[in-house]
Amino acid sequence: MNGRAGGNGPGPRDTLPRSSAPAPEPAPCANGPVRRVIRIVNPYGLHQRVADKFSRTARAFSCTVTVWNGTAKANGKDIMDLIMLIVLPDSEVVLEVDGPDAPKAVDPLAAILASPGGEDYTI
Repeated sequence: MNGRAGGNGPGPRDTLPRSSAPAPEPAPCANGPVRRVIRIVNPYGLHQRVADKFSRTARAFSCTVTVWNGTAKANGKDIMDLIMLIVLPDSEVVLEVDGPDAPKAVDPLAAILASPGGEDYTI
């Protein structure tokens, strides 16, 4: 193998390894999901940089994270889901966190959504 791309078909890097077992579901929180209503004060709404920071933080926890904008919902661990939610400035969203570490996850996630900036981090 010379490391050069060649041919028209998929190569070994184009396929993802498959696990035979499905991913385990997080255990539900003993008292049900933790919900918090948050007003988006960022002048650009829930835009790409804020969604990136939010999804990266959400993936650090094992609980499920859902963001609701009216009747539309998004997986909080998926940046594209968050961007497609189209949350405009000065609107309210519902943050729903469910799982064993939900009480630890809700405060940092809510702080990201409620922050007026969101531009002050590096990747």
